Amino acid sequence: GSSCLAQKLKKKPEVMGAKRALTEEGTPSKKRPKPKADEGEQGLATLPVARGGGRGLKAVQNAREQTSTASGPDGAVTQSQKKTREQRVFHAHDNKHVETKVMSEQKRKTTRKDGTVIVTESKCLRKVCYM
Repeated sequence: GSSCLAQKLKKKPEVMGAKRALTEEGTPSKKRPKPKADEGEQGLATLPVARGGGRGLKAVQNAREQTSTASGPDGAVTQSQKKTREQRVFHAHDNKHVETKVMSEQKRKTTRKDGTVIVTESKCLRKVCYM
């Protein structure tokens, strides 16, 4: 009984020693090495953070994308794409509205029956501030 236990104890350090040797030889590990402070780059965690450094605002963003194809009675085919991005900014404490920014982009391509192609593109930026 005690000889089996002694054999198990002998095998276990050898296996662990082999694993240590593999990692010391430089096999790639799954974890990334952490950047050192003396390498020239400082991480964000090392910088002092003071309370109240922000502007006390919160933003709500909304994006929509719309595509449509229409055929007219005269044989004209119109393809249109519309992208809209909306951003609303509020005070973080009392939800008071501060700013609304709406960016829209529209592309329209009309192909007539006689082969005429009309391409129309428009971009619109509307910004409303309450300061």
